[in-house]
Amino acid sequence: MASRIGSLIAITLLAGTGTGELGASPVRVEPFMRGVVVSCPRAGQIWGTVEMSEALVEITELGADWISIHPYAWVARDGEIRQRPAADTGFLDEAVRRMRRAGVRIFWKPHLGYWGSFDWRGSISFVGEAAWARFFAGYRDFIVDQARFAEAHGVELFAVGIEYESTMHREADWRRIIREVRAVYSGRLTYAANWDGLEKVRFWDAVDLIGVHAYFPISSEAAPSRETVVAGWIGHLRSLEALAERHGKPILFAEIGYNRAANAASEPWSHGSRDSEENRRLRRMLMEVALETVEPAPHIAGMFWWKWMPGARTGRDFSLKEEEARAALRRRWAAASKRAPVAPTKSSPQR
Repeated sequence: MASRIGSLIAITLLAGTGTGELGASPVRVEPFMRGVVVSCPRAGQIWGTVEMSEALVEITELGADWISIHPYAWVARDGEIRQRPAADTGFLDEAVRRMRRAGVRIFWKPHLGYWGSFDWRGSISFVGEAAWARFFAGYRDFIVDQARFAEAHGVELFAVGIEYESTMHREADWRRIIREVRAVYSGRLTYAANWDGLEKVRFWDAVDLIGVHAYFPISSEAAPSRETVVAGWIGHLRSLEALAERHGKPILFAEIGYNRAANAASEPWSHGSRDSEENRRLRRMLMEVALETVEPAPHIAGMFWWKWMPGARTGRDFSLKEEEARAALRRRWAAASKRAPVAPTKSSPQR
């Protein structure tokens, strides 16, 4: 089955999109980023503990060689942002040290906590210029502080923002933010749009990688076949290839994941894990096909799987600790864990 799927992928991708051969777009110039997002309870103090080191052992044994964490600030309805300077936390310094000892590269992906103020990050929006000005001034302070910290610690990849769909009309504000981040950080930059918000972003030219939270619907069928899931991915990869070609840079799956859920193929973003043998099988198949299909696409720079919680916590949704998730990652990536640890170097920006 695996070889048949691989042949189908290769034949279909080589067929091109009608606007050019797939692979004519900008291609990745480094090895595919095999990444996992290590998430957290509360503000992230657990990233600086022995539980983080234990998690990194388990994750790297599955073959991942990149780790992403997401330090928090919090946004209020009036646009005020509450943050703590990264260098003052202590646990972020320790988190970097533990990740370096594990031999992984780092994707720094700051998040705004919105709980109690907004429904989700994509709905963060304000009424009146004063509130907008307050938001962008606070966000500038937060993200530039995080970028300065990332530069000081040799972090290889940095996200200037994620999923803030209702702010995309403020293009000039975002370009100013990116310029100020560039002034203090010399690594590669991305912005991570939601899967259905890629066309809303007007500043792809200002970052190095087009980031996406890749919760693409793959099939509307209740129990899709493996071939159906492959075909669904090929359609999305063709659209992403056209986007990469138009903007002259590769795509990064800054986040991807599936739940144990009957609707995991049609609504992979949905919360509400439901354990059953059928849901476990569906989740493993969805992960395996994504891993097999996405990595060979030359215009995709890498993928980061959501999520791994250190310590005893698993999280109610998307936990990579569950055996079917481990098995899918191990099947595709485990051979990568046999190579020598990656040295902590930083890639030059592709501008």
